[in-house]
Amino acid sequence: MMKVIKNVHVFDGNTVSTELAHVVIENGYIKSVGPMAPEMCEEYNARGLVLLPGFIDTHIHIDSRENCELAVKSGITTFIDQMCDKTELIDSLDEPGEPITSVRSVYLPVQAQSGKMFIDAIGYVPPYVKTKEDVRRTIDTEIAKGAIVVKMLLDLPPLTMGMLADELIEETVRYAHECGKLVSAHTTSVEAYRLAAKYSVDILNHTPKDVPVPMDIINEIKEKDLTVIPTMVMQEGMVRNMQKVMPERAGNFENVMETVRRLNEASVRMLVGTDANHTNKMCFITHGESIFREFEFLHEAGLSNLDILRGTTSTAADIFGLSDRGSIEVGKRADLVLVEGDPTKDIAACRNIKKVWVKGVEAALQ
Repeated sequence: MMKVIKNVHVFDGNTVSTELAHVVIENGYIKSVGPMAPEMCEEYNARGLVLLPGFIDTHIHIDSRENCELAVKSGITTFIDQMCDKTELIDSLDEPGEPITSVRSVYLPVQAQSGKMFIDAIGYVPPYVKTKEDVRRTIDTEIAKGAIVVKMLLDLPPLTMGMLADELIEETVRYAHECGKLVSAHTTSVEAYRLAAKYSVDILNHTPKDVPVPMDIINEIKEKDLTVIPTMVMQEGMVRNMQKVMPERAGNFENVMETVRRLNEASVRMLVGTDANHTNKMCFITHGESIFREFEFLHEAGLSNLDILRGTTSTAADIFGLSDRGSIEVGKRADLVLVEGDPTKDIAACRNIKKVWVKGVEAALQ
C-alpha cells in the first residue's frame, strides 16, 4: 500500500514551500509531491510541519550497528564512513533492512606508515604504501570492497612516521580518477592543505588547529573547485581534550573558526561531517546528536542556513554520487525528516524532529 505524508511544507533545496503539499511514497521511494494524493493510502497528517530530506553525515567512523540506531533519531539517514577495517559490518549496513541509518564507506586509506599516536587512537595498525605499485594495489583492493571514494591520509608526525611522498599523493589522485573515483583526504595541517590543493585532492577533511589556512591555499582550493568537510565539532573536542594531556600541541579552536570563515568568504563548497566515533581515544564524538552542534558551528563561521542544509542533503549526495537521495523529488528514496519550525530561517529548528522515515518506513525515535 502507498503512504502519504499530508499537509507539509517541503524544503526543495532553496526554500520551504509556502503552500502545503502531500508527499506520496511507494515501495520506499517518492511517487509524487503535490496538492493531490490518491485514495486508499496509509496517511499521516503533518499539520503544517516542515519536511526535509534525511541528513547525510559525510564524515564518521562506524564501529557497530548501534551507531546507526542512535543516529537515525537525529534525522541522519546516511553515513559516509571515512575509515574502517570492518568490511562485513559496512556491508550489513549499506541497506540495513530496517529504518536505521545506512552506511557507505571508503574502507582503508592510502597512507604512510602510522605513528604510535595514530595507532593508539584507532586501536590497530593499518597497512601503508611505499611505492606507486602499492598505491594502485591499495586502491584496487578498497574499490573491490565497494569504496564510495578513495581515501588518503595526509598527516605529519607523530600521527604518521612522515608525510606521504609527493609522487604517491600524485599517483593516488591520478589512479583514483582513472578508476572513476574521487579522492577524500585527511588534512589536519596547513602542509596537508597545501599538498591537497597542489595535487587537486577532491575532498579535504578536517581543519588545522595550530594556525588558520593561508588565503593563497584557500584561493587555490576554490579555483580548482575542491570540497572541504571541516568537522568543526571534532576539532573543538580535540582542542579541549589535548589541552588536558598535550597542552603544547592543543592548538586553538579560533584558528579552526577563522579557516572556515575564510573558506566561506571565498565561496568554497563545504559539507557537513562530524567525525563521530566511539573509537578515537583522544576524542569521542556521539553519532547523531553531534550533527546539530556542527550545524551551529558552521552557522557561527558565517555559512548560510541554506548552505548548511544543502551540505547535509543535496550537495552532500551530489559529491558522493548518491543519486538516489538528498532531495525530496519523484524517484528519490523516501529518506525524510519532519521538523517543527523553518530551518532556512533558524538552523536550530533541525533539532525539533517529530518523525523520521528511512525508505518510507518510520524510524523509532524513543
